[in-house]
Amino acid sequence: MSRTTSDFGARLPDIMLVGAAKSGTTSIAHQFTRHPGVFLPMAKKEPHFFSFNEEPPPYTDKDFVRTLVWKRKDYDSLYDPAAPNVRIADCSTSYLYRHSVAIPHILRTYGPKAVELNMSAILRDPVERAYSHWLYLVRNGHEDLSFEQVIDPATVERRKMQRWGFDYLGYGLYAEAVEKFQAAFPTFKAYLLEDLKDLQGTFDDICDRAGLEHIEVEKVQANPGGIPKSRWLVRTIRRNPVIRSLSHMLPSGMRNSVRAKRDGMLKQALDRPEMPRAARDTLNAFYRPDVERLSATIGRDLSHWCAK
Repeated sequence: MSRTTSDFGARLPDIMLVGAAKSGTTSIAHQFTRHPGVFLPMAKKEPHFFSFNEEPPPYTDKDFVRTLVWKRKDYDSLYDPAAPNVRIADCSTSYLYRHSVAIPHILRTYGPKAVELNMSAILRDPVERAYSHWLYLVRNGHEDLSFEQVIDPATVERRKMQRWGFDYLGYGLYAEAVEKFQAAFPTFKAYLLEDLKDLQGTFDDICDRAGLEHIEVEKVQANPGGIPKSRWLVRTIRRNPVIRSLSHMLPSGMRNSVRAKRDGMLKQALDRPEMPRAARDTLNAFYRPDVERLSATIGRDLSHWCAK
């Protein structure tokens, strides 16, 4: 999308996938990287730019903050390589979580063109989402506490400004965010992780809404989470310099194949124990009112969530 302001003359994304984390967004982002009519910068498919109002991120984990894009010039530069005849995409899952900052920032930046944005979210049973997020952070070496500990409200409050992933509770409260996105963006649509069982049909619908031609989807299991059987082995697979180099040098099809093989190796190197029963009961009770509100908001039966 072209937009010129007094300070910048730059293209902005036409397509936004705004959340939620650990809810299947990587699967859709993968299809965007394969679509000839879409540009998604592989190095920063989640820049998170609109979550910070062009101010330094407030989180105290410096390594985490270094992964975020908050300066406009850095954000614009991500899309400089895009061909003039393609749509560009931003798949930042934080926009749903930080909607109180992200929505006004997007509206202010796009002005009247905000109504043209193709805006979507993918939502997941928040209980399962929280557990998946914990396993993901454990895998990456960022989380040392047990699942029962990390969902304790006092622990969440104490840690959530280190990195937003530690807000295991808040990240799954979707209802208000969805209501705000629906009110601000006429094109907004919420999908469910269950919809990705028909990945072709779901991606076709996203393409229809964005004015894109259909392509044949490629199923991929990305970013598996779990408890490492060997911390050294998992770290070696994740940070293998050969794979990292190939990821940026190869054509998209071969690059995706290399990453799929890497993720397959990761899955074999991880254990995924069942969620503790007491923790599940606690989260079911915590999320049930929000899920009921969300169900009414999007007009879909979510009674199967928080029900195990």
